[in-house]
Amino acid sequence: MRIHLGHHFYGAGNLGDDFMLAGFLSAMRALAPEATFTCCVPFGLEPLRQRFPTVEWSPLEDADRARCIAECDVWLGLGGAPFQSALSRWFLDHLVGEMELCERARKPMFYLGIGIQHAADLAEADVRHLVGRAEHIWTRDFGSAEKLRALPSRPQIDAAADLAHIFFRDHNPPPAKAKRLTLVANFDYDAWPGQADCLSAIRDIPATERVWLAQEGRELPGAERRLYATLPTTEKAWWAFASPEQPGAPLPEVITTWPSGEWIVTARYHSAVAAAWAGSKIVVISTNEKLRSVAHDLHAPLLPLRADEGTVFRAISGAKPSKPPVHLADRARAACAEFVRSAVAHRR
Repeated sequence: MRIHLGHHFYGAGNLGDDFMLAGFLSAMRALAPEATFTCCVPFGLEPLRQRFPTVEWSPLEDADRARCIAECDVWLGLGGAPFQSALSRWFLDHLVGEMELCERARKPMFYLGIGIQHAADLAEADVRHLVGRAEHIWTRDFGSAEKLRALPSRPQIDAAADLAHIFFRDHNPPPAKAKRLTLVANFDYDAWPGQADCLSAIRDIPATERVWLAQEGRELPGAERRLYATLPTTEKAWWAFASPEQPGAPLPEVITTWPSGEWIVTARYHSAVAAAWAGSKIVVISTNEKLRSVAHDLHAPLLPLRADEGTVFRAISGAKPSKPPVHLADRARAACAEFVRSAVAHRR
């Protein structure tokens, strides 16, 4: 079975995407060892080839896309929040192009382990067309499944879990380190309106080590690196900066350097997931639907964007140590198995 991975964000610099892909490939080694994979991306190919040698990586050129889809048995949208358009239509326009190629080549389309970024995205006509064209969708949370099921024309939709849980079950992050507080700050090209209050509250937490973690490798506006670079010198002195990514390095090696803390305050989905497997006390900053969903799944306190100092302090102080969410890894793997059965059925 030949599977074309139609999402094109792999290699962009966000480790969370790689954790998802690694979880999926791990499950597929057991479920469909004969399967082969293709993917076209607009980023550097060599680091991806080193990290994921079982995928045939190609540049995001029209001819390569058309060839990969024509030669595949099924098209798969794997992970992430593919229907987002609030900031830009870059992802949505790509998916519309993929859908047109699939229609031309008569290939079935599936989505696995996906979520909804903003509920308003589902009002887009192109999104509704993409959802209606799919054969089956497995979401990474119940909230996303409910929202998709409310659309007038839709395929079978089942709630599953994020595929990164499979990777973290196989390769646990380092255990939460006592007295360390880890912060993952990302606000999608925007300012952090609650920054001053949050940082002030963190100073009152009895941590002896504070780590500013960059899950994203690029210096994007509103993301970890840019926010750290703009901190006042006096504030920056409170923090140790950490970026675990080593382009091309095997993920089991990369995860050994993950700075798991007794506490984590995060505005990144997969940092919250990693923290759950590490046993951290998790607090999630609510910037979108996917973060609200992961907070719900992990039973973590949820902070509004503009939380005041007292609210932040109480949330961190009251957070409880996480237990490894084995049930979510089981749910993600079960969705992979259902996908394999559906994909095989469509080949007959």
